[in-house]
Amino acid sequence: MSITKSALLLIDIQDGLDELDYYGGQRNNPDAEGNCRKILDLFRAKAWPIFHIQHNSTNADSPLHPSKPGNQIKSIVAPLANEPVIGKSVNSAFIGTDLKNRLDAQNITDLIIVGLTTEHCVSTTARMAANMGY
Repeated sequence: MSITKSALLLIDIQDGLDELDYYGGQRNNPDAEGNCRKILDLFRAKAWPIFHIQHNSTNADSPLHPSKPGNQIKSIVAPLANEPVIGKSVNSAFIGTDLKNRLDAQNITDLIIVGLTTEHCVSTTARMAANMGY
């Protein structure tokens, strides 16, 4: 019997994604932040591993550029001091980051992946995670 160990990845839950004009209209998941918070609360209560992923756009005009207020992680899921924040600049949380090393160091086998842009960074990260065996 193999033992699984899960971690939560919160992907790009940032203030800038509220700038609907920049991103082309209404979101299809208006309750996402609240649902992400419920999952985050469960992981915190169980002291299970949590990783916040923050998109740091390289486009200076993007609301998610590090120089913009929209780069901030939304307060509803703001990381605690002991919860790592991993910055990325592409769709996948694995490219150009040490996420895989961190997961492997904690013997993580399963990932719960949540976020606001399911059709972009969440799905890309989930597909790569599956390809890596998570």
